[in-house]
Amino acid sequence: MIRQLLPPLTLVLACSGHPVSAQEGDSAGSFFSVSDGRESSASVLDGAPFYDDKERGWFWYEDPDPEEDMTEIEPPAPPPPPAPEKPAESAPAAPPGPKPLSAEWFRKNMEKYRDKAIDDPTHENVSAYMYLQRVMLDKAEKFTEVSQRVVMADAVLDENSRRPIATFGAFAKDEMSTKGIEKAAKKLAKSAGLWFFYASTCEFCVKEAGVLKGMMNAYGFKVLPIALDGLPLPSGEFPDFTIDRGQAKKLGVETTPALFLVKPGENGGALQLGQGLLSGDEIIKRAIALSYENGWLSDDDYQDTLKVNPIQVDNRTLQNIDEKAVNDPGELVRIIRNNLRQQL
Repeated sequence: MIRQLLPPLTLVLACSGHPVSAQEGDSAGSFFSVSDGRESSASVLDGAPFYDDKERGWFWYEDPDPEEDMTEIEPPAPPPPPAPEKPAESAPAAPPGPKPLSAEWFRKNMEKYRDKAIDDPTHENVSAYMYLQRVMLDKAEKFTEVSQRVVMADAVLDENSRRPIATFGAFAKDEMSTKGIEKAAKKLAKSAGLWFFYASTCEFCVKEAGVLKGMMNAYGFKVLPIALDGLPLPSGEFPDFTIDRGQAKKLGVETTPALFLVKPGENGGALQLGQGLLSGDEIIKRAIALSYENGWLSDDDYQDTLKVNPIQVDNRTLQNIDEKAVNDPGELVRIIRNNLRQQL
């Protein structure tokens, strides 16, 4: 039995670096000491974990040393803080509606109550509409009463200062206007004349010639008849006519009769009064208005011809009114009133 175990033991000892005795007569103690391996385990495999601590066997697990792990393994970086949630955008608040029973409220809602009363004419719906209508009419009446008192207390706002309201006063103003027109027309006739473009085949030209004859007698206008076709009028009026030599083309005559107010001199020129048949009053009215616009009549001459005093806010004053003045009723009234007072 011992002899059968000897070769394996010899192999073990050879691997451990110790010589094996060739003599089989070694003592039994030596043999058993070698085969047991307890005394030589530290020297056979120095530093081998299994042989140093073979009682734990081949398979074991031990938790790593916490201090060693802290030095060798860095802790993971903390996760980034979550992004702050954006507050949900709330829908913009609806603008407040108009004050109940205000003028704006009536503009927006009165039709609804009317339509409801028409579509469903119950006692309640019709009564609601009728009473709302009464409120609206009462508000309008109160506004009218205050407006009348304001106008009566302010001459600038009173239309009576522009034209008399009383019938006899209106007649007096009309009479003054007629005298002013006559005065201005006679004054204009002294410095300007009328060019009358006609054609012998134009029936309106014959009638216009009669109107011009009356203006010559009433105001003293001089009339120069110009025949576009070189022929006299069939009625025989204005026998001392002249032939068109390019004046019509230069002035833009397109139809007959055509009338132009012509003033010689440095400040003169030719003003078109109209092309087509015109009455005497219309000719004078246009002549005075265009002459005033071109500086041929003075302000006083022109103002005397008007039936209504032109009291109006001028454009310069309107352009100088800023946002601050608009939001201040007192300042707004002061600016406009001062401008109108200068024209009374």
